[in-house]
Amino acid sequence: MNALHPVWPVTFRGRLTLIAIAGVAVRLAHLTLIAANNPLSGDASSYHLAANLWADGLGFPEPFRHLFGGTDAVPLSTGGVSVIQTPIGHLEPTAGHPPVWALMLGIFSFLGATSILEQQVVSALLGIPAIVLTGLLGREVHSERLGLIAAAITAFYAFIWVNDGLLMAETPAIASAVATMLIGVRFWKQPTRRSAVFLGIVGGVAALTRAELVLFLPVVTAVVLVRTVLPWRERVLRYAICGLTSLLVCLPWFVRNSTAFDSPVFFSNGMGTVLVQSNCDATYFGPDLGYWNLDCGLPIPYGDDGGLLNEVERDTVVRERATSYISEHRSHLLTTVVPARIGRMWGIYEPIGQLRRDVLADRRSFAVSALGLVQFTLLVPAAVAGFFVVRRRRGPLLILSAWIPIATFTAATTFGNTRYRTAAETSIVILAAVALDAVVGWRTSRHKPSEADQLKDQPTTTALQPPGGSS
Repeated sequence: MNALHPVWPVTFRGRLTLIAIAGVAVRLAHLTLIAANNPLSGDASSYHLAANLWADGLGFPEPFRHLFGGTDAVPLSTGGVSVIQTPIGHLEPTAGHPPVWALMLGIFSFLGATSILEQQVVSALLGIPAIVLTGLLGREVHSERLGLIAAAITAFYAFIWVNDGLLMAETPAIASAVATMLIGVRFWKQPTRRSAVFLGIVGGVAALTRAELVLFLPVVTAVVLVRTVLPWRERVLRYAICGLTSLLVCLPWFVRNSTAFDSPVFFSNGMGTVLVQSNCDATYFGPDLGYWNLDCGLPIPYGDDGGLLNEVERDTVVRERATSYISEHRSHLLTTVVPARIGRMWGIYEPIGQLRRDVLADRRSFAVSALGLVQFTLLVPAAVAGFFVVRRRRGPLLILSAWIPIATFTAATTFGNTRYRTAAETSIVILAAVALDAVVGWRTSRHKPSEADQLKDQPTTTALQPPGGSS
Protein backbone atom coordinates (compact mmCIF):
# COMPACT_ATOMS: atom_id res chain seq x y z
CA MET A 1 0.00 0.00 0.00
CA ASN A 2 2.85 2.41 0.81
CA ALA A 3 4.21 1.94 -2.71
CA LEU A 4 1.17 3.82 -4.05
CA HIS A 5 2.10 6.99 -2.17
CA PRO A 6 5.06 9.22 -3.14
CA VAL A 7 7.96 9.29 -0.75
CA TRP A 8 8.96 12.92 -0.23
CA PRO A 9 12.60 13.74 0.56
CA VAL A 10 13.32 14.28 4.23
CA THR A 11 16.75 15.90 3.90
CA PHE A 12 17.46 19.52 3.04
CA ARG A 13 19.43 18.49 -0.03
CA GLY A 14 16.63 16.26 -1.29
CA ARG A 15 13.95 18.89 -0.79
CA LEU A 16 16.06 21.61 -2.37
CA THR A 17 16.63 19.34 -5.38
CA LEU A 18 12.89 18.80 -5.69
CA ILE A 19 12.27 22.56 -5.61
CA ALA A 20 14.96 23.11 -8.24
CA ILE A 21 13.34 20.49 -10.51
CA ALA A 22 9.97 22.20 -10.11
CA GLY A 23 11.59 25.55 -10.93
CA VAL A 24 13.13 24.13 -14.11
CA ALA A 25 9.74 22.74 -15.11
CA VAL A 26 8.23 26.23 -14.76
CA ARG A 27 11.01 27.78 -16.84
CA LEU A 28 10.79 25.17 -19.59
CA ALA A 29 7.00 25.57 -19.68
CA HIS A 30 7.43 29.34 -20.06
CA LEU A 31 9.92 28.75 -22.86
CA THR A 32 7.76 26.18 -24.65
CA LEU A 33 4.46 28.03 -24.38
CA ILE A 34 5.56 31.67 -24.67
CA ALA A 35 9.20 32.68 -25.04
CA ALA A 36 10.18 30.32 -27.88
CA ASN A 37 7.68 32.00 -30.21
CA ASN A 38 8.81 35.55 -29.50
CA PRO A 39 11.55 37.43 -31.38
CA LEU A 40 14.60 38.39 -29.34
CA SER A 41 15.11 41.89 -28.03
CA GLY A 42 18.09 43.97 -29.11
CA ASP A 43 20.25 43.01 -26.13
CA ALA A 44 19.23 39.35 -26.32
CA SER A 45 20.05 39.25 -30.03
CA SER A 46 23.41 40.80 -29.27
CA TYR A 47 24.22 38.14 -26.65
CA HIS A 48 23.10 35.32 -28.96
CA LEU A 49 25.19 36.51 -31.89
CA ALA A 50 28.18 37.46 -29.72
CA ALA A 51 28.23 33.97 -28.20
CA ASN A 52 28.37 32.34 -31.62
CA LEU A 53 31.08 34.71 -32.83
CA TRP A 54 33.16 33.99 -29.73
CA ALA A 55 32.72 30.24 -30.31
CA ASP A 56 33.98 30.79 -33.87
CA GLY A 57 37.19 32.26 -32.48
CA LEU A 58 36.51 35.89 -33.39
CA GLY A 59 36.63 37.22 -29.84
CA PHE A 60 34.20 40.06 -29.12
CA PRO A 61 33.44 41.97 -32.35
CA GLU A 62 30.33 44.13 -32.65
CA PRO A 63 27.93 41.43 -33.86
CA PHE A 64 25.36 43.35 -35.91
CA ARG A 65 27.77 45.27 -38.13
CA HIS A 66 29.91 42.17 -38.58
CA LEU A 67 27.04 39.92 -39.65
CA PHE A 68 24.72 42.36 -41.41
CA GLY A 69 26.78 45.42 -42.26
CA GLY A 70 25.07 48.81 -42.13
CA THR A 71 24.09 51.92 -44.01
CA ASP A 72 24.11 55.28 -42.19
CA ALA A 73 23.30 58.76 -43.42
CA VAL A 74 25.70 61.29 -41.90
CA PRO A 75 24.72 65.01 -41.94
CA LEU A 76 27.49 67.18 -43.33
CA SER A 77 28.38 70.61 -41.94
CA THR A 78 28.20 72.01 -45.48
CA GLY A 79 24.69 70.67 -45.96
CA GLY A 80 23.39 67.44 -47.37
CA VAL A 81 24.29 63.97 -46.16
CA SER A 82 27.05 61.46 -46.68
CA VAL A 83 26.11 57.78 -46.90
CA ILE A 84 28.46 55.50 -44.98
CA GLN A 85 28.29 51.85 -45.98
CA THR A 86 29.68 49.29 -43.53
CA PRO A 87 30.32 45.98 -45.33
CA ILE A 88 29.33 42.60 -44.00
CA GLY A 89 32.30 41.07 -42.21
CA HIS A 90 33.36 44.38 -40.68
CA LEU A 91 35.39 43.63 -37.54
CA GLU A 92 34.94 46.25 -34.85
CA PRO A 93 35.78 45.43 -31.21
CA THR A 94 33.00 45.97 -28.70
CA ALA A 95 32.65 46.27 -24.96
CA GLY A 96 28.99 47.19 -25.02
CA HIS A 97 28.26 44.60 -22.34
CA PRO A 98 30.38 42.92 -19.66
CA PRO A 99 31.55 39.51 -20.94
CA VAL A 100 30.23 36.82 -18.57
CA TRP A 101 26.90 36.08 -20.23
CA ALA A 102 28.31 36.04 -23.77
CA LEU A 103 31.08 33.74 -22.55
CA MET A 104 28.65 31.37 -20.83
CA LEU A 105 26.47 31.12 -23.92
CA GLY A 106 29.61 30.95 -26.05
CA ILE A 107 30.81 27.83 -24.25
CA PHE A 108 27.54 26.06 -25.08
CA SER A 109 27.68 27.45 -28.59
CA PHE A 110 31.15 25.91 -28.96
CA LEU A 111 29.59 22.61 -27.85
CA GLY A 112 26.95 22.86 -30.56
CA ALA A 113 24.10 24.94 -29.12
CA THR A 114 24.16 27.67 -31.77
CA SER A 115 20.48 28.21 -32.56
CA ILE A 116 18.24 30.61 -30.66
CA LEU A 117 16.05 27.82 -29.30
CA GLU A 118 19.03 25.74 -28.16
CA GLN A 119 20.50 28.70 -26.31
CA GLN A 120 17.09 29.50 -24.82
CA VAL A 121 16.95 25.98 -23.38
CA VAL A 122 20.45 26.47 -21.97
CA SER A 123 19.35 29.79 -20.49
CA ALA A 124 16.31 28.17 -18.86
CA LEU A 125 18.48 25.45 -17.32
CA LEU A 126 20.91 28.07 -16.07
CA GLY A 127 18.13 29.33 -13.84
CA ILE A 128 18.90 26.39 -11.52
CA PRO A 129 21.92 28.02 -9.77
CA ALA A 130 19.79 30.94 -8.55
CA ILE A 131 17.30 28.54 -6.93
CA VAL A 132 19.98 26.44 -5.26
CA LEU A 133 22.05 29.42 -4.12
CA THR A 134 18.99 31.09 -2.60
CA GLY A 135 18.27 27.93 -0.65
CA LEU A 136 21.82 27.83 0.64
CA LEU A 137 21.61 31.52 1.52
CA GLY A 138 18.48 31.00 3.59
CA ARG A 139 20.09 28.12 5.45
CA GLU A 140 23.18 30.22 6.10
CA VAL A 141 21.09 33.12 7.40
CA HIS A 142 18.89 31.17 9.82
CA SER A 143 17.68 27.64 9.10
CA GLU A 144 17.05 24.94 6.53
CA ARG A 145 13.36 25.79 6.58
CA LEU A 146 14.15 29.39 5.64
CA GLY A 147 16.36 28.13 2.83
CA LEU A 148 13.59 25.96 1.40
CA ILE A 149 11.06 28.79 1.57
CA ALA A 150 13.46 31.18 -0.18
CA ALA A 151 14.28 28.60 -2.85
CA ALA A 152 10.57 27.94 -3.47
CA ILE A 153 9.88 31.66 -3.97
CA THR A 154 12.81 31.90 -6.40
CA ALA A 155 11.51 28.89 -8.30
CA PHE A 156 8.00 30.28 -8.80
CA TYR A 157 8.38 34.09 -8.73
CA ALA A 158 7.56 35.27 -12.27
CA PHE A 159 9.83 38.32 -12.24
CA ILE A 160 12.74 35.92 -11.75
CA TRP A 161 11.89 33.03 -14.06
CA VAL A 162 10.67 35.31 -16.87
CA ASN A 163 14.33 36.19 -17.50
CA ASP A 164 15.36 32.57 -17.99
CA GLY A 165 14.83 31.69 -21.63
CA LEU A 166 14.91 35.25 -23.00
CA LEU A 167 18.71 35.15 -23.40
CA MET A 168 19.15 38.22 -21.21
CA ALA A 169 22.05 38.74 -18.80
CA GLU A 170 19.58 38.85 -15.91
CA THR A 171 19.85 35.06 -15.65
CA PRO A 172 23.49 35.09 -14.44
CA ALA A 173 22.95 38.45 -12.71
CA ILE A 174 20.37 36.90 -10.36
CA ALA A 175 22.68 34.02 -9.51
CA SER A 176 25.60 36.43 -9.03
CA ALA A 177 23.58 38.68 -6.73
CA VAL A 178 22.56 35.72 -4.56
CA ALA A 179 26.11 34.36 -4.55
CA THR A 180 27.50 37.66 -3.28
CA MET A 181 24.94 37.64 -0.47
CA LEU A 182 25.75 34.03 0.42
CA ILE A 183 29.50 34.59 0.56
CA GLY A 184 28.88 37.98 2.16
CA VAL A 185 26.96 36.37 5.04
CA ARG A 186 29.78 33.89 5.58
CA PHE A 187 32.25 36.76 5.55
CA TRP A 188 30.04 38.60 8.08
CA LYS A 189 30.17 35.55 10.36
CA GLN A 190 33.89 34.91 9.93
CA PRO A 191 35.78 37.80 8.25
CA THR A 192 38.93 35.78 7.66
CA ARG A 193 41.47 36.38 4.93
CA ARG A 194 40.27 33.23 3.19
CA SER A 195 36.66 34.40 3.16
CA ALA A 196 37.82 37.80 1.87
CA VAL A 197 39.36 36.02 -1.12
CA PHE A 198 36.13 34.17 -1.89
CA LEU A 199 34.09 37.34 -1.55
CA GLY A 200 36.43 39.12 -3.95
CA ILE A 201 36.12 36.33 -6.51
CA VAL A 202 32.33 36.30 -6.41
CA GLY A 203 32.17 40.10 -6.44
CA GLY A 204 34.44 40.26 -9.48
CA VAL A 205 32.36 37.72 -11.41
CA ALA A 206 29.19 39.66 -10.50
CA ALA A 207 30.69 42.90 -11.83
CA LEU A 208 31.61 41.16 -15.09
CA THR A 209 27.99 40.04 -15.40
CA ARG A 210 26.31 43.43 -15.03
CA ALA A 211 28.41 46.52 -14.40
CA GLU A 212 26.20 47.97 -11.63
CA LEU A 213 26.76 44.84 -9.51
CA VAL A 214 30.26 46.16 -8.77
CA LEU A 215 28.68 48.51 -6.20
CA PHE A 216 27.96 45.70 -3.72
CA LEU A 217 31.51 44.65 -2.93
CA PRO A 218 33.28 47.84 -1.76
CA VAL A 219 30.37 49.12 0.35
CA VAL A 220 29.31 45.90 2.05
CA THR A 221 32.86 44.74 2.71
CA ALA A 222 33.77 48.07 4.28
CA VAL A 223 30.74 48.12 6.58
CA VAL A 224 31.27 44.52 7.70
CA LEU A 225 34.93 45.14 8.53
CA VAL A 226 34.26 48.42 10.32
CA ARG A 227 31.89 46.61 12.67
CA THR A 228 34.30 43.80 13.51
CA VAL A 229 36.56 43.71 16.57
CA LEU A 230 39.65 43.04 14.47
CA PRO A 231 42.63 45.38 14.75
CA TRP A 232 42.52 48.16 12.17
CA ARG A 233 45.54 46.78 10.41
CA GLU A 234 43.76 43.47 9.85
CA ARG A 235 40.61 45.22 8.70
CA VAL A 236 42.54 47.18 6.09
CA LEU A 237 44.41 44.05 5.04
CA ARG A 238 41.22 42.03 4.54
CA TYR A 239 39.62 44.87 2.61
CA ALA A 240 42.69 45.05 0.37
CA ILE A 241 42.67 41.27 -0.13
CA CYS A 242 39.03 41.38 -1.18
CA GLY A 243 39.57 44.29 -3.56
CA LEU A 244 42.74 42.93 -5.14
CA THR A 245 41.17 39.51 -5.66
CA SER A 246 38.21 41.11 -7.40
CA LEU A 247 40.59 43.20 -9.51
CA LEU A 248 42.53 40.08 -10.57
CA VAL A 249 39.27 38.46 -11.70
CA CYS A 250 38.40 41.50 -13.80
CA LEU A 251 41.91 42.30 -15.03
CA PRO A 252 41.90 40.13 -18.20
CA TRP A 253 38.78 41.94 -19.43
CA PHE A 254 40.27 45.34 -18.58
CA VAL A 255 43.47 44.49 -20.45
CA ARG A 256 41.55 43.23 -23.47
CA ASN A 257 39.48 46.42 -23.63
CA SER A 258 42.41 48.77 -23.22
CA THR A 259 44.30 46.91 -25.94
CA ALA A 260 41.34 46.84 -28.32
CA PHE A 261 40.49 50.53 -27.95
CA ASP A 262 43.88 52.07 -27.11
CA SER A 263 42.25 53.76 -24.11
CA PRO A 264 41.18 52.65 -20.63
CA VAL A 265 37.85 50.77 -20.72
CA PHE A 266 36.66 48.84 -17.71
CA PHE A 267 33.43 46.83 -17.54
CA SER A 268 31.68 48.35 -20.57
CA ASN A 269 31.60 51.51 -22.62
CA GLY A 270 27.86 51.83 -23.19
CA MET A 271 27.13 54.41 -20.49
CA GLY A 272 27.11 57.27 -22.97
CA THR A 273 24.49 55.53 -25.08
CA VAL A 274 22.32 54.90 -22.02
CA LEU A 275 22.62 58.49 -20.87
CA VAL A 276 21.87 60.10 -24.22
CA GLN A 277 18.79 57.91 -24.74
CA SER A 278 17.41 58.70 -21.28
CA ASN A 279 18.17 62.44 -21.09
CA CYS A 280 16.24 64.32 -23.75
CA ASP A 281 12.91 66.12 -24.19
CA ALA A 282 10.99 62.88 -24.75
CA THR A 283 12.14 61.40 -21.43
CA TYR A 284 11.91 64.64 -19.45
CA PHE A 285 8.64 66.14 -20.71
CA GLY A 286 6.97 63.61 -23.00
CA PRO A 287 5.15 60.30 -22.58
CA ASP A 288 8.49 58.54 -21.98
CA LEU A 289 9.05 60.46 -18.73
CA GLY A 290 11.60 58.56 -16.66
CA TYR A 291 12.17 56.00 -19.45
CA TRP A 292 14.37 55.97 -22.57
CA ASN A 293 13.84 56.80 -26.22
CA LEU A 294 15.88 55.38 -29.07
CA ASP A 295 15.54 58.51 -31.21
CA CYS A 296 17.28 60.55 -28.53
CA GLY A 297 20.55 58.92 -29.55
CA LEU A 298 20.34 60.27 -33.09
CA PRO A 299 22.16 61.36 -35.09
CA ILE A 300 24.84 58.71 -34.75
CA PRO A 301 28.17 60.49 -34.24
CA TYR A 302 30.85 60.29 -36.92
CA GLY A 303 34.24 61.85 -37.39
CA ASP A 304 34.84 65.27 -38.92
CA ASP A 305 35.76 63.55 -42.16
CA GLY A 306 32.53 61.55 -42.15
CA GLY A 307 34.38 58.39 -41.19
CA LEU A 308 33.20 55.78 -38.71
CA LEU A 309 34.28 56.37 -35.11
CA ASN A 310 35.13 53.41 -32.91
CA GLU A 311 32.88 52.45 -30.01
CA VAL A 312 34.77 54.43 -27.37
CA GLU A 313 34.84 57.56 -29.52
CA ARG A 314 31.11 57.33 -30.25
CA ASP A 315 30.36 56.80 -26.57
CA THR A 316 32.41 59.86 -25.65
CA VAL A 317 30.50 62.06 -28.09
CA VAL A 318 27.03 60.98 -26.95
CA ARG A 319 28.05 61.15 -23.29
CA GLU A 320 29.06 64.79 -23.77
CA ARG A 321 25.74 65.40 -25.51
CA ALA A 322 23.86 63.84 -22.57
CA THR A 323 25.92 65.68 -19.97
CA SER A 324 25.16 68.98 -21.64
CA TYR A 325 21.43 68.27 -21.61
CA ILE A 326 21.53 67.20 -17.94
CA SER A 327 23.30 70.40 -16.90
CA GLU A 328 20.66 72.50 -18.67
CA HIS A 329 17.75 70.64 -16.99
CA ARG A 330 19.24 69.74 -13.62
CA SER A 331 16.31 71.09 -11.58
CA HIS A 332 13.69 69.19 -13.59
CA LEU A 333 15.85 66.07 -13.43
CA LEU A 334 15.92 66.05 -9.63
CA THR A 335 12.31 67.08 -8.99
CA THR A 336 10.49 65.13 -11.71
CA VAL A 337 12.59 62.77 -13.80
CA VAL A 338 14.46 60.89 -11.06
CA PRO A 339 11.25 60.20 -9.05
CA ALA A 340 9.61 58.93 -12.25
CA ARG A 341 12.59 56.67 -12.97
CA ILE A 342 12.49 55.19 -9.49
CA GLY A 343 8.71 54.90 -9.63
CA ARG A 344 8.86 53.01 -12.92
CA MET A 345 11.38 50.53 -11.61
CA TRP A 346 9.44 49.87 -8.40
CA GLY A 347 6.06 49.60 -10.10
CA ILE A 348 4.68 52.81 -8.54
CA TYR A 349 4.62 55.15 -11.53
CA GLU A 350 2.55 53.94 -14.50
CA PRO A 351 2.87 50.24 -13.51
CA ILE A 352 0.67 48.75 -16.24
CA GLY A 353 2.08 51.08 -18.88
CA GLN A 354 5.59 50.04 -17.86
CA LEU A 355 4.70 46.36 -18.25
CA ARG A 356 3.52 47.14 -21.79
CA ARG A 357 6.81 48.88 -22.49
CA ASP A 358 8.61 45.77 -21.21
CA VAL A 359 6.77 43.75 -23.86
CA LEU A 360 8.17 45.97 -26.60
CA ALA A 361 11.68 46.48 -25.25
CA ASP A 362 12.48 43.18 -23.53
CA ARG A 363 10.00 40.81 -25.25
CA ARG A 364 8.41 39.88 -21.94
CA SER A 365 4.93 38.41 -22.01
CA PHE A 366 2.40 40.88 -20.64
CA ALA A 367 0.47 38.08 -18.92
CA VAL A 368 3.62 36.79 -17.22
CA SER A 369 4.59 40.33 -16.20
CA ALA A 370 1.10 40.90 -14.78
CA LEU A 371 1.48 37.71 -12.73
CA GLY A 372 4.87 38.95 -11.56
CA LEU A 373 3.37 42.30 -10.55
CA VAL A 374 0.75 40.55 -8.39
CA GLN A 375 3.43 38.39 -6.76
CA PHE A 376 5.66 41.45 -6.30
CA THR A 377 2.82 43.31 -4.59
CA LEU A 378 2.44 40.44 -2.13
CA LEU A 379 6.16 39.97 -1.54
CA VAL A 380 7.04 43.59 -0.79
CA PRO A 381 5.05 43.83 2.50
CA ALA A 382 6.51 40.48 3.53
CA ALA A 383 10.00 41.75 2.70
CA VAL A 384 9.41 44.85 4.84
CA ALA A 385 8.39 42.59 7.72
CA GLY A 386 11.45 40.42 7.09
CA PHE A 387 13.64 43.51 7.24
CA PHE A 388 12.52 44.18 10.81
CA VAL A 389 12.82 40.50 11.77
CA VAL A 390 16.45 40.44 10.63
CA ARG A 391 17.06 43.72 12.43
CA ARG A 392 15.56 42.39 15.66
CA ARG A 393 17.70 39.26 15.41
CA ARG A 394 20.77 41.41 14.74
CA GLY A 395 21.34 39.51 11.53
CA PRO A 396 23.25 40.53 8.38
CA LEU A 397 20.71 43.18 7.41
CA LEU A 398 22.94 45.23 5.12
CA ILE A 399 24.07 42.20 3.16
CA LEU A 400 20.53 40.94 2.60
CA SER A 401 19.04 44.30 1.66
CA ALA A 402 21.95 45.98 -0.16
CA TRP A 403 20.64 45.25 -3.64
CA ILE A 404 17.55 47.40 -2.99
CA PRO A 405 19.40 50.75 -2.74
CA ILE A 406 21.85 49.67 -5.46
CA ALA A 407 19.02 49.00 -7.92
CA THR A 408 17.33 52.25 -6.90
CA PHE A 409 20.53 54.21 -7.52
CA THR A 410 20.94 52.52 -10.91
CA ALA A 411 17.45 53.57 -11.99
CA ALA A 412 17.89 57.11 -10.66
CA THR A 413 21.07 57.63 -12.69
CA THR A 414 19.91 55.89 -15.89
CA PHE A 415 16.20 55.22 -16.44
CA GLY A 416 13.31 53.28 -14.93
CA ASN A 417 12.83 49.73 -16.14
CA THR A 418 11.37 46.62 -14.51
CA ARG A 419 14.40 44.65 -15.65
CA TYR A 420 16.75 46.96 -13.75
CA ARG A 421 15.13 45.75 -10.52
CA THR A 422 16.43 42.23 -11.06
CA ALA A 423 19.21 42.26 -8.47
CA ALA A 424 16.85 43.82 -5.92
CA GLU A 425 14.40 40.97 -6.47
CA THR A 426 16.89 38.70 -4.73
CA SER A 427 16.84 40.91 -1.63
CA ILE A 428 13.04 41.01 -1.71
CA VAL A 429 12.88 37.21 -1.97
CA ILE A 430 15.20 36.47 0.95
CA LEU A 431 13.64 39.11 3.21
CA ALA A 432 10.12 37.92 2.39
CA ALA A 433 11.24 34.36 3.10
CA VAL A 434 12.55 35.49 6.51
CA ALA A 435 9.10 36.87 7.37
CA LEU A 436 7.28 33.74 6.17
CA ASP A 437 9.70 31.52 8.08
CA ALA A 438 9.10 33.58 11.23
CA VAL A 439 5.33 33.14 10.82
CA VAL A 440 5.70 29.39 10.33
CA GLY A 441 7.96 29.20 13.37
CA TRP A 442 5.49 31.18 15.48
CA ARG A 443 2.56 28.96 14.48
CA THR A 444 4.58 25.82 15.10
CA SER A 445 5.65 26.92 18.57
CA ARG A 446 2.11 28.05 19.35
CA HIS A 447 0.62 24.65 18.64
CA LYS A 448 3.47 22.65 20.11
CA PRO A 449 2.57 21.23 23.55
CA SER A 450 4.68 22.47 26.42
CA GLU A 451 6.87 20.11 28.42
CA ALA A 452 4.47 20.29 31.39
CA ASP A 453 1.52 19.38 29.15
CA GLN A 454 3.45 16.45 27.70
CA LEU A 455 4.16 15.11 31.21
CA LYS A 456 0.53 15.60 32.26
CA ASP A 457 -0.74 13.72 29.23
CA GLN A 458 1.48 10.69 29.91
CA PRO A 459 -0.40 7.70 31.43
CA THR A 460 0.40 6.92 35.05
CA THR A 461 2.05 3.57 35.78
CA THR A 462 2.34 1.53 38.95
CA ALA A 463 5.83 0.66 40.04
CA LEU A 464 6.49 -3.07 39.94
CA GLN A 465 8.98 -2.79 42.78
CA PRO A 466 9.73 -0.27 45.49
CA PRO A 467 11.98 2.70 44.72
CA GLY A 468 15.62 2.15 45.34
CA GLY A 469 16.20 -0.66 42.91
CA SER A 470 16.64 -4.37 43.49
CA SER A 471 19.05 -5.90 45.93
